[in-house]
Amino acid sequence: MPEMNITALIETFASQITVAVEASVAQRLQAAIAGAFGAPQKRGPGRPPRQFAATAPAARATAASAAPAAHVAEKKKRPKQLCPVPGCKNLAAPVFGMVCKDHKNVAKSKIKKYRAERKAAPSSAAKLSANKTVRKATPKAARARKLQGQYMGSLKSLTGADRERVKQTAKDKGVAEAVKLALSLKKSRS
Repeated sequence: MPEMNITALIETFASQITVAVEASVAQRLQAAIAGAFGAPQKRGPGRPPRQFAATAPAARATAASAAPAAHVAEKKKRPKQLCPVPGCKNLAAPVFGMVCKDHKNVAKSKIKKYRAERKAAPSSAAKLSANKTVRKATPKAARARKLQGQYMGSLKSLTGADRERVKQTAKDKGVAEAVKLALSLKKSRS
């Protein structure tokens, strides 16, 4: 009788192990198929387990190489902050209250005032654009540009042999003659 109990216990234990292994294999297959098709995996409570043994070595290598690159791309480099004291070109440091070491003893009220003035003042790029003088074209250059525009516009309306004829006239006799020819060809067509 004790032998029957041991045999029955071993058989039930073996069947339980078989069911557990089959369930685990089925779960891994479902996860692999879902991962291949991009479906999100079901998550339970807590931290997900590491499953490096289940993934292929090549997939692990590409995932490992992609992770640092993505992390580097997200990180932005902050611009260097200069000392707010007018005329100072030194870098500000948090150790000195975001001023340079030369101005660490300047009163905080003055520093606040300097920052407000710097913020209210137009940027250096805006100053440069405001100080630029716009040079007008000379009358000769303006006439040449206008004529070139007329020539380009007249070429657009022509096709084939007429277009080549106008281009050749521009080379031989000049752009003004080519524009006249193009206008006469356009009138004769319509």
